[in-house]
This record gives sequence, structure tokens and C-alpha cells, in this order.
Amino acid sequence: MAEAPNPLIFELILNMAEVGDFDRAISLFHNHFFPREEGGTNVRQVWVEVQLQRALSLTKQGHCTEALEAAQTLGSEVPGLAFTHDGLESLVKSARTNYLLGSAYASCGKSEDARAKFDLATSASSADQVHWAWLATKELVAAKVLPNVNQQTWQDRLQAALTDAANRTETSAYPSWWMYTAGLLERELGKSQEADARFQKALLLPDRMLAYHFTRLAQSKQ
Repeated sequence: MAEAPNPLIFELILNMAEVGDFDRAISLFHNHFFPREEGGTNVRQVWVEVQLQRALSLTKQGHCTEALEAAQTLGSEVPGLAFTHDGLESLVKSARTNYLLGSAYASCGKSEDARAKFDLATSASSADQVHWAWLATKELVAAKVLPNVNQQTWQDRLQAALTDAANRTETSAYPSWWMYTAGLLERELGKSQEADARFQKALLLPDRMLAYHFTRLAQSKQ
């Protein structure tokens, strides 16, 4: 395993995280050198995703003390893992991460912390984050933190993001990421068959930005 190429290690780590074997997943980050590869996956993204999935898993199991600790230390430096010394902040601040952390806080009764995370998520405007901004907005409306929103305005925003994502599947160097994103937006817009087709296509393209992992998560929640 020490000599295994990065893509194989990352896929194995994410597979383990998906089935809840977090101890083994985390152990694979140790005693392994992760060189930067042009156009390749960043080890920091994999690390943050595993920690995030661990926090969500602990929440679902009712282990809120551990889940909250994991959520609060998501972007913290870890002794022995040089890649955690910097570069985690932008990953931790994504709309998706904020929305999912907000959900974890809400499940554990930390309503103020949840609202703060949802509020951060709502400010996202990029095509690959609008879906999460919309989900966070709905949570704040349900909690009566925000007034009722204009549904048509949000439908238009989601549709515009979908058009952008669909176009990028043809022009971007990360087509699988944009194919997954387009599928997520189509599902939110009620186009379930089109979304399923997008997810299948994402898994047939070269894996970029953890697209395979995110696609599997999206499919498992249908």
C-alpha cells in the first residue's frame, strides 16, 4: 500500500468512508507521501470529506458529543499529517460543507450553530454550490429565521446553474464533476430520469474532484 498510486489510495479511502470504516480510512493517510499531481485529486479534499462523513455518521448514530467535536475540528491541523498544516480552509467553507455541518448541528440540538452554518451556505453563488445554498435556505425558512422565499426566483437560479453545469460537461477539464453537479440540480428540479442518466455518465468519465464518491452518495440517497 505504501507504493500504491494516489488515485487508488484515495478511492480506497473513500470506499471505506462510505461503508463507515473510518478508522481504516484515516489510517491510510498516515505513512504515505501524497505528491501533487497536475489535474489530480488534492489529498486535502479527501481528508476533509472523510472527516465530514465521519461527523455525519456519528450524528446518525446519536453520538453527538463525538460528532460535534469532529465538526468543530474539521479544518484543524493534525500532528503527523503535513498536508493539514494549510489549505483546508477553503474546503471547509464550501456551501456543501456548511450545509452538511449545519444539518449535523441541528440533529444534535445545536440550533444556533446550525443556523450559522446554514447562513454561510446561503451566500454561495457558483453553479456547483447553488444546490446546497438552496437546501440551506429551506432550512432557515423552516426554522422561521428567514421569511418565505420566492420559489420562482430559486427555480430560475437552479435552472441557470443547471444550464451552466451542463455546458461545462462539454468544455471543462473536470467533466465528471460537472456531470454530477448537473445531475444533482436536475434531481432538485424534479427531473429524476435525467438526473439518473447524468449520474451514470459521471461514473463513466475520468474521476475528477471526487466525482465518483459524490455521485455514489447522491445515488444512495434516492
